[in-house]
Amino acid sequence: MRTEIHPELHETTVTCSGCQTEFKTHSTVENIRIEVCSNCHPFYTGKQSRIIDTEGRVEKFVKKFQGKEIRVSKRKRKQEARQAEIAAVEEREKTKAADEKTAREEARIRRREEQAALKAAQDAEEAAAPAASETEASAAKVEAPAAKVETPAAKVETPAAEAESSVGGGEAPAGDTYAPAAEAASESTEQS
Repeated sequence: MRTEIHPELHETTVTCSGCQTEFKTHSTVENIRIEVCSNCHPFYTGKQSRIIDTEGRVEKFVKKFQGKEIRVSKRKRKQEARQAEIAAVEEREKTKAADEKTAREEARIRRREEQAALKAAQDAEEAAAPAASETEASAAKVEAPAAKVETPAAKVETPAAEAESSVGGGEAPAGDTYAPAAEAASESTEQS
């Protein structure tokens, strides 16, 4: 073996920064500091949830990705704003549908009321129609003989009416011409 080409071998103290355990071994370096040893490593201990942050690595990680966290927040804010907008649109549509439904119901109620009022008016007219037709029929019976009497009397003109129409140079008003005939007709109806 050649001399002075190999590094020096020292008895080295290995210190775990997680659990502060020390053990001795041989190495070319005099002191070794490690983060995790077999006494505190989650694989060997079975405690998977324990995070060992001896040298501030978690803090370094947080600092490293802190800017991206803001970016994620912007994305989340945009998504939340979009969802809020969609929810508002859906709420407006629900409100509009409810208002339309209420308006349709009110219109239906109004139509039913109008139909009921119209039907009541028609029923009243139908009830009044037989009574009115009876009244008209009796009135027609009374007027029918009077009309028969008036017809012959209306054709007869008095000599005074003829004289007035020839003196005036035209026709006399209808009321003056036929007034004596109407009086004669009314007298004849009274006698009978």
